[in-house]
Amino acid sequence: MIQAKQVLQLTGLSSNQLREWTSRRGLIKPDVLPSGPGTLALFSWQTVLVLRLAVEMRDVFRMELQAQRKVLDGLTQRLTKVSFPSLLGCRLVCYGGGDWTLLRPGENPDSERDFILFRLDPHLEFIGTEISVAEPSKQLSLFPVARVK
Repeated sequence: MIQAKQVLQLTGLSSNQLREWTSRRGLIKPDVLPSGPGTLALFSWQTVLVLRLAVEMRDVFRMELQAQRKVLDGLTQRLTKVSFPSLLGCRLVCYGGGDWTLLRPGENPDSERDFILFRLDPHLEFIGTEISVAEPSKQLSLFPVARVK
């Protein structure tokens, strides 16, 4: 879990913006709510990824985030049990009306509809580097390999 202070560095949000998005407006909920005064919310890397995508929606595409609430909620739920390496090469496609999908490498969006496409790799690489995931493209080993005779 990542503390709110590091989430600010990972997303570029100010503490007021993060509080506004995660508490007051409830756009993207923290994974662990603060337990009282002086305690901080905690976030998973998946939630940080959704926050980074929301920042890009707002800053690059000037999208109203309240209108993208369905996308943000759905993406947050979908990423809950997804592994970091399995998202490499994937793209988020946002269609009109709040419809969205995650495309795996080699898959194409519906060409009959207008869409905005977000590549996940730049965000995953940044998050992986900043939270010290050794190599985000490879599975981390649980046990050291020992030679068996």
